[in-house]
Amino acid sequence: MLRDGRTRAAFREALARKYPTVDEARAFVDKVGLNAIRISFSNRADLTWFSILEEALKQGEQQILAILNLALEEYPDDHGLRCLLNGSAPRYAEGPDIASLGWRGRSGQPFEKLIGKQSSLVPVSFLDVGLSRARAVARVKGDDGTLGTGFLIAGDLLVTNHHVLCSREAAAATSIQFNYQRTADGRDAQVEELRLDPGAFFSTSIEDDCTIVKVAGNPSARWGAIELEPAMVQVDDRVNIIQHPGGEQKQLSFFHNLVMYVGEGRVQYLTDTLPGSSGSPVFDRDWKLVALHHSGGWIAEPGSKERFYRNEGILAERLMKVLHAR
Repeated sequence: MLRDGRTRAAFREALARKYPTVDEARAFVDKVGLNAIRISFSNRADLTWFSILEEALKQGEQQILAILNLALEEYPDDHGLRCLLNGSAPRYAEGPDIASLGWRGRSGQPFEKLIGKQSSLVPVSFLDVGLSRARAVARVKGDDGTLGTGFLIAGDLLVTNHHVLCSREAAAATSIQFNYQRTADGRDAQVEELRLDPGAFFSTSIEDDCTIVKVAGNPSARWGAIELEPAMVQVDDRVNIIQHPGGEQKQLSFFHNLVMYVGEGRVQYLTDTLPGSSGSPVFDRDWKLVALHHSGGWIAEPGSKERFYRNEGILAERLMKVLHAR
């Protein structure tokens, strides 16, 4: 059943998606009768399931079949698992051999085309607008060393996550740094650091993982502000995130940025982030704010028992409710 590497990888990936947490994997191992002592459990689901399948292989094909049957019992409609039961890995679309297309420079048939459901082409002004939006994005730095990201909206208000600034006391012990980034010639830019003023304005929501707080010093006059209004976003759109990943200097996630789910006040996407990116603005291709980034990993899709390896943001309409809830 798992004689070739491609089939093993497909089986491992399917199981990692269905049982992504250590607790879920341990429960599965117990049900199927494997010895958990001989298995290396990891926070990375793919590594956990590599270890589980290696241990199962030592016991023979019957143990592998038992794993597959149990997974199908719990997820009977999973196409990938059913393909494996029939003895074949799920099929993936493969592109043509480019060498066979007969391309010969400027002559011959043109094979250029848009790749994907939507064009990724944007006007050059896209870069100018993005740089303008980036000015309003700042690093959030707690006096205790906690790091995150936030961005300015009208009224000198900073938007970030509740789990970054959970209370007025936390906000009062926090500063934000504008222009913490590299210049075009590779040097460190001059940073402006300001304190937060929760006494002037503070609103937070645990449910929507959002905090909005006043910034002292009138920063919008120098760094601008990002407009907060309802924005349309849908599956297969592209979203960009300006952030301080790992608390490092400002960066932009610019590749494989597809939206995979929208609903229940959330948007899920493939755009890269790191710890420290919490509180970053999520923009559409026109640089309109669509969400506040707040988490990632093996997360549930609302309304489904499925889990996917994605990042997630809080839709702008929910942020507006937090703003006006004070």
